[in-house]
Amino acid sequence: MTYTSRFVGIDISKSSFDVCVLPEERFANFANDAAGIARFVTFLAQWEGVERLVLEPTGGYERGVVEGLLAVGLPVAKVNAKQIRQFARACGRLSKTDRIDAFVLADYARRMDTKVLEPSSPAHAMLIDLVSRYRQLSHMIVQEKNRREKLVNQDNARTRAWIEQTLAFLQQQRQAVVDAMAACLTSDEHLALKAEVLMSLKGIGLRTACFLLAGLPELGQMNKGQIAKLVGVAPINRDSGQMRGKRMISGGRKPIRDALYIAALPAIRFDPNMKAVFQRLKAKGKPGKVALVAVMRKMIVILNARMRDHRATTLDC
Repeated sequence: MTYTSRFVGIDISKSSFDVCVLPEERFANFANDAAGIARFVTFLAQWEGVERLVLEPTGGYERGVVEGLLAVGLPVAKVNAKQIRQFARACGRLSKTDRIDAFVLADYARRMDTKVLEPSSPAHAMLIDLVSRYRQLSHMIVQEKNRREKLVNQDNARTRAWIEQTLAFLQQQRQAVVDAMAACLTSDEHLALKAEVLMSLKGIGLRTACFLLAGLPELGQMNKGQIAKLVGVAPINRDSGQMRGKRMISGGRKPIRDALYIAALPAIRFDPNMKAVFQRLKAKGKPGKVALVAVMRKMIVILNARMRDHRATTLDC
């Protein structure tokens, strides 16, 4: 009996998702709800040798599908949408429909190495939701502050009062989310230990630790170069022939990079090692932002090493 490796691409929208199974090029469509996901799992049961299922982030619409597939032990990978689009162009596929996208995802799974997701604990899933809500509230607070500053009629006390009331409510709820994040960590010993490891580095507080736990689960599972590229703090070479281009950071996970930026500022002040890195680069004439990014890279490399050691200790136990 010949063993056939099969690869599945899943293109997800709000109400439904399209599926392509390779090499048979079998297409199917399912509703993006509990019943549809259950039918999809039953559909997959007829195929032997499913090596990888690939999908791309869709603003949260993919979470039900991912959780359903991980629950039955299937190898699911989530790939950045930009990478998928670049792969499609490289293959000469310029058209874009749901079926074509599902095929491209399956083809990507067949040709490219992808990292399989690990199941999240209930506490970790809750932490992801809380971090998402924190960011939403922060965005709304900035919007309201901008509206307050742009009031044309400064004498319009009623409008200003409404904005102040909204701001007070949003800030109160954001603090409640922070309290909920702390309670979430306390409720899960494994998660709490990870947060403790992260907060052992100066500059990393509760919120930054939660951002890293929720948005960078790969921490401790990659080498230092890989984790720096994943976050987007690794300088990328731009050389061709005799030309030596300026090194710049590009891509990566912006929310994590933003969190590291905030953490790097106190780290430069209170951590002698980080302060030395920053001052050494400044002394060489590097711009402040370049030196700050170097500190961010140093921080994520250290955190990655500490999480790796923590994982090794946990496995040994």
